[in-house]
Amino acid sequence: MTYKIYGLKIYTRTTNEKINRKYIPKMLGVIEGPINKMIKAYPEEFSFMRHETKRSLRPSAKGKNKT
Repeated sequence: MTYKIYGLKIYTRTTNEKINRKYIPKMLGVIEGPINKMIKAYPEEFSFMRHETKRSLRPSAKGKNKT
């Protein structure tokens, strides 16, 4: 099932994991999209992440001297 929140794609993907010379199917949940939108859509799930944007890295305008 695919549905969108903030333009994020959410779906499942099946991968095969090799255990004792046998491949066992394993289902994974996938969220695809920009990280800043993921943090906005799911703040509790992504609370362990810190994300810096270019805007947050720019110096503030308070330090500028107006001449």
